[in-house]
Amino acid sequence: MQPGTVDLSYPLAPSTPPFPGDSPVEIEVRTAIPAELPPATPGHMNTSNLRTSLHTGTHMDAFFHFYHDGATIDQIPLTQCIGPALLLDLSTKQAREEITADDLAPHRQAISRTPKVILNTGWARNWGNASYFTHYPALTGAAASFLVDCDIELIGIDTPSVDYSPNDAHFVLLGHEVLIVENLTNLDQIGQSLFQFAALPLKITGRDGSPVRAIAITGEI
Repeated sequence: MQPGTVDLSYPLAPSTPPFPGDSPVEIEVRTAIPAELPPATPGHMNTSNLRTSLHTGTHMDAFFHFYHDGATIDQIPLTQCIGPALLLDLSTKQAREEITADDLAPHRQAISRTPKVILNTGWARNWGNASYFTHYPALTGAAASFLVDCDIELIGIDTPSVDYSPNDAHFVLLGHEVLIVENLTNLDQIGQSLFQFAALPLKITGRDGSPVRAIAITGEI
């Protein structure tokens, strides 16, 4: 199979819906002025300012997100953000249905062999609808503990969060230094259970998360 790339990220734009209560994305055009490009070729110099929650769109949670003494996003080892991943199909899950340890148990051996797990709940089809942020399937704390017991280092999911308040799964995963990537999309385009995953955060000093450009590299791994 020839290698290919699948973009797993949503665009970051003023139209990108933020998590309820977060600030909307603002992109301010600072300059759009004519400029001379050698050799005297007409062009423009464009510069912009960006204002956004660090948890809008496709993003990564650092351990500091839920633990004040946890590593911040600039301290995350990049090797933890890149590598082989296992795609699990949970697309039969319905709105607000729990993802339990029993759902994951049949895949224990495969999960234990692969340090990154990506959950395809099919919820990305609701992107842009108000229900996207209120009715998504979510991990139980016990399911998060199961994944920790399998020694994973990163979990990705196509929902706005791995859980609901009181955030049991967040506390379990981040407390065991498992990175969380949320708001993935296009997972149904990967087409294989094992692939190479990459999601690199911005090096934002001392903070809790970052937008990422997440991709799948398919073909031989």
